[in-house]
Amino acid sequence: MKLKAFDLGSFVDAEIGGYASDDHHRPALVGIAQRRAQAKHGVPFGPSNSVIIGDSLEDVRTGRDGGGVPVIGVASGTTSAVELEQAGADVVLRTLEDIEGLETAITELLS
Repeated sequence: MKLKAFDLGSFVDAEIGGYASDDHHRPALVGIAQRRAQAKHGVPFGPSNSVIIGDSLEDVRTGRDGGGVPVIGVASGTTSAVELEQAGADVVLRTLEDIEGLETAITELLS
């Protein structure tokens, strides 16, 4: 629904995601999504080429506990930038409207 509201569905490959229907333990979803991406693209996925982008403490925990994947926290929801930083987000952005900042964060985390 979120992607559809902003006409962003064509930019996300839903076949390779990890969803609550796959496992209720959110950190497990990282490995599920990585295995699906590897099966589809023939490239292994791990902490060196995966990033979690989220706006909650649970999103940060998912990255940390789900194989040590770097996390970009976005302080656009109810969780503040300080809270995301304290929870262990590698980078915190105020909004996803800063596309250049997002691209820079991803590039730096994966280099």
